Amino acid sequence: MTLRRTSTLLAVACLVAIPGAGVTLPWDKDMRDQPSMKPQDSLVETNQSSVPVGGKDQFEPPKDIIELVRARLEAGRTLVNPTPKSPESLARGREMYELHCQVCHGDQGRGDGPVGLKFVPQPMELNLDYVQLQPDGQLYYTISHGSIAMPAYWQSILPEDRWHLVNFIKEVFGES
Repeated sequence: MTLRRTSTLLAVACLVAIPGAGVTLPWDKDMRDQPSMKPQDSLVETNQSSVPVGGKDQFEPPKDIIELVRARLEAGRTLVNPTPKSPESLARGREMYELHCQVCHGDQGRGDGPVGLKFVPQPMELNLDYVQLQPDGQLYYTISHGSIAMPAYWQSILPEDRWHLVNFIKEVFGES
């Protein structure tokens, strides 16, 4: 009886010692093998001819960095800010900034937000002349379609809120 008990304990010990991969079921790898998405990726495949509920942007997303730069400059020449600066616009712009931008660009727009500090290159300082002297349409386009390291926000921020954000960036960070 002792030999039987010893062999049973030995068998249990061997089963416990076997690595987890030896006894896993085939569906245990589902979490590891699933497709991953970045936060700014669309969750829904959209047809190019579909129109979002909030209306369609004038410009389609750029295909590469050269097209992005050209389109940004063109937007600066052609897009006119339809939203006048007002206390209400600046308040809404502040809400959008705190929700979408502050983690990278920081409280004072200096590119030193807690998430932004992890990026190379660091996010743009919004109080620099390079940003402040850009036409409103160019800033709107950058917010909408992103930049070299900045993600696009055309799916996350409504068009009218992007204009409020432009007003906020120009008014608040332009004073620095």
